Amino acid sequence: MYRETRIPRLRASLWVSVPDKADSLAEATDPVCRNPAFGSDAAAAPAPSLIAPDGCMDLIVIDSQILIAGADSTARMFHGSAAPTVGLRFDSGVLPQLLTTSAGELADRATPLGAVIGGRHARGGGVGEGGAASVTGAARALLDTAGGLMDRALLDPRPMSLARALDVGSSSPAQTVTEAAAEFAYSPRQLRRLSAEWFGYGPKHLAKILRWQAARDLIEAGRSRTAAAAEVGYADAAHLRRDERSLIG
Repeated sequence: MYRETRIPRLRASLWVSVPDKADSLAEATDPVCRNPAFGSDAAAAPAPSLIAPDGCMDLIVIDSQILIAGADSTARMFHGSAAPTVGLRFDSGVLPQLLTTSAGELADRATPLGAVIGGRHARGGGVGEGGAASVTGAARALLDTAGGLMDRALLDPRPMSLARALDVGSSSPAQTVTEAAAEFAYSPRQLRRLSAEWFGYGPKHLAKILRWQAARDLIEAGRSRTAAAAEVGYADAAHLRRDERSLIG
């Protein structure tokens, strides 16, 4: 079971993923706001799941520790546990600014939050003893930490504007990388450097991920692959399949 709640002030979404065998424990309560602690024997360890790239970065609570999940350039396998997993997924380009760190340094790996911001943990930078077993405790730790970082940040709107320009879902049709570079008055070289700092990879790869995600959403909503491919700007369904193979194998 997966639940997500938008947190506008943080430019992020709080999400909770509960292993299927533990679903019955969550049915009677809101997993974000008032879920009680799950026992360690709630479910057997779930099978690994494939995490597709989405151009975003997350803070995730695992084993009582807050980790930074860097932007994935390709899909990766996530080996979860029997306990619920709680995370905070930030809009593209937001979390590196809160951490005052280049997204490129964090891409394709998980890094302890403390290793990046050290003693600069704002309110509630960690999860107390037993907190990893509590959805509410983990969520509060994430929201408090992100809130403290946001209070100290002065967000540069350019990364979010670039991500929107390249996203089929927010600008139909999406701009090409060349068009985006011209709009922001950057040379292609400047745009590649800034994109790596803001998102963890270049603008062409970000645009590829965002277009594939837009097609995936349409397919999940009931469109045929051919119709979805045409709607988001692929030459044909074969083009969509090639991008899909390169991103998720």
